[in-house]
Amino acid sequence: MVDLRAYQQELLQRAEATLWTPEARVMLQLPTGGGKTHIAGALLRRRLREGRKAVWLTHRTELADQTCGMLARAGVSAIALKTWQSGNDAPSVPNGAVILMAQTVGRRTTRMAIWGKYDEGDLLVIDEAHHAAATGWERAINQWPGRVVGLTATPWRLSKTEGFDHVFRELHCGPQVSELQSGGWLCQARVLVPSPEEIIRGGAINAIGDYSESGIEQANRDHPDIMTAGALRFWQFHAAERQTIIYAISQDHARNLTAEFNAAGVPSAMMLSNTLPQERSEAIDSFGNGKLQVLVNVAVATEGFDLPDASCVVITRPTMSLTLYLQMVGRGLRPKSAGGNCLILDLAGNAQVHGLPEENRHWTLAPRGSHSDGDAPVIRCEKCDGVSPAASHACLFCETLFGKDCPRCGAWRAWNRWGYENHCSSLHELVCDLCHFDAHIKAQLPVTDELRRLTAMKPDLDTALWNLLEEERLRAGSADEEHMTDLRSRIAEREEALASDHLLQSFKKHIAALPEEARPTSELDEYRLFPEWENSLKQELTGWEEELSKLGSKTSDKRLIYNNARARVLKALEVQATAFGLFPQTQSRRKVFDSEQKSESRSPVSSERIGWMTFAELGDWSRIEPTKGTAIRPACFKDPQGKEFPVANWVDLFFNVARWLVDAELLTGSFTLGTMTKRRLIHTEPIHPDGREFGWSRQLPNGLFLECKWGAKAIARLSGQLLGEFGQDPSQFQVQLA
Repeated sequence: MVDLRAYQQELLQRAEATLWTPEARVMLQLPTGGGKTHIAGALLRRRLREGRKAVWLTHRTELADQTCGMLARAGVSAIALKTWQSGNDAPSVPNGAVILMAQTVGRRTTRMAIWGKYDEGDLLVIDEAHHAAATGWERAINQWPGRVVGLTATPWRLSKTEGFDHVFRELHCGPQVSELQSGGWLCQARVLVPSPEEIIRGGAINAIGDYSESGIEQANRDHPDIMTAGALRFWQFHAAERQTIIYAISQDHARNLTAEFNAAGVPSAMMLSNTLPQERSEAIDSFGNGKLQVLVNVAVATEGFDLPDASCVVITRPTMSLTLYLQMVGRGLRPKSAGGNCLILDLAGNAQVHGLPEENRHWTLAPRGSHSDGDAPVIRCEKCDGVSPAASHACLFCETLFGKDCPRCGAWRAWNRWGYENHCSSLHELVCDLCHFDAHIKAQLPVTDELRRLTAMKPDLDTALWNLLEEERLRAGSADEEHMTDLRSRIAEREEALASDHLLQSFKKHIAALPEEARPTSELDEYRLFPEWENSLKQELTGWEEELSKLGSKTSDKRLIYNNARARVLKALEVQATAFGLFPQTQSRRKVFDSEQKSESRSPVSSERIGWMTFAELGDWSRIEPTKGTAIRPACFKDPQGKEFPVANWVDLFFNVARWLVDAELLTGSFTLGTMTKRRLIHTEPIHPDGREFGWSRQLPNGLFLECKWGAKAIARLSGQLLGEFGQDPSQFQVQLA
């Protein structure tokens, strides 16, 4: 039996204190290498008495046998079962644990209750519990009658942002990585990142929100050797004497890397998911005794898998997943037999997104929200390739300075705060950008627009407008984000259904739901129909994946963002002007327009119509030819429920009418008014029937394109016609003219 360390004992006691109620659902967090399985083994050893039973869920076959051995060393009776007889309850061992595959349990719980041999006194242990929010895992947990304990290093999941508070009720966190390093339980890490032109870039995003293998290869096609020869060069320069584990992007990439290292005289081998157990064991033994210097894998050596001691980890795989990044890094942080640190050669620059391994992280069960871009959490030293925290004044490894002190204010400033030196260094003392205005005033030099741009100093009004535009940018993307979340959920469910043992059963239900005349009349007909049905499911899945990819690469509608922000600014200005008694009254404005009409004979609407009018009235007034340069414009559009939509101009009015129809789920496809033959109003692509592109297109929230190249007169008429074509009474909609 393994003696628990002090922090492990404390975490065990906190878990036991939580498990006194049958409905207890607790997650234990401890960094990779901290000994989560030892804590779980001790917990089971204490609880499995008086006939109590336990189930241990894992999701990798290679971890099942490894866990079984660990529990045996902890004094716990355990058996590992990859599956069991279909239609039966999950097997059990009195005073012991059964190790089951999470995928098998997830499939079985879709059609039956499988925990008949367990009761409220028994314990379910979820290994790598950051997967617990997956549909099959969550369903199995909800059906479990007793206590639940989840184990993870990272309560964080890329494909979902809702958190884990709907699965677990309490979270107990162990020490941070930095604390375990200080105590000698983990070794120190030194992260190295190559120059920007040598970094392996990410590419297309897959269904779970991470870079796809093909996308990574496509993103680096202009520099084909960066993923193989580049990896070898960087390793030879920094870690040629170290025992090394390499994380490859794909199995083909793993083979290419292994061949590249062997060709350079570095004894190397692959360890893939389909590597036979005997070959894997031989590779690990050879790595442990030094016959092999490099072990290349794809995902085998991430979650939970024990590897021999390695003093260097090479990461070639870009990832958006914090969990995957920390799992890969954590493989090299176990204490070294001869002391020393671990080199992390981060060829994909993941640290510039996720931070250093020892960074303190606040874990929670609550939703983490959407991913948002920000400043890089680290800074790279161009001299030694070492990575330091972003706030560092100098490289942690070679002490190269990242900035200097300002002679005026005395504060340390990063080099990017001194970018104006080439413009005016001979005219005044060199100071940081925050002191630059003062330096110009003291030297009696002008404060020019160029100086404002270089110093990046923003007045309060600039900052407010910047924040307003950012809010509108996020708001404009929220609909796409919700749709992407829905697509990811549908894709995951469909992939699970296609891989399920019960696909044939689903096919039978499909047949039963068909009209009687459309049903196959024989087993042979059913046999012929099944591939077509299955292929239709796959085609629909491909369509969702393509739609998700398009949404992921979709550019922002800058005009929409600008117009919405502009309308909010005008509204705020109107409120303030009214409060100060400076808002021009309607009568005075009419006089202005009356005087304009004396010189301008035509207008899209009469000046007497300034204020609210219905779209039916607007269509009638639009029969008068609009005059160039007229100042009359729409300011707001109101629907029959009284909801108001600020608009900036005539085109914005037309767009908001179309968007209202989209939100009402009326406008769902291409549309052309009956009087139009060569031009479309709305289409899936911004192209007219004759092949010409839209003169000015704007994209609606559902992805359709709206032709916006119309004059004020045409828009005043078309807006009402568009509403009428979809069964809406234009007289029930109003527009405010200003």
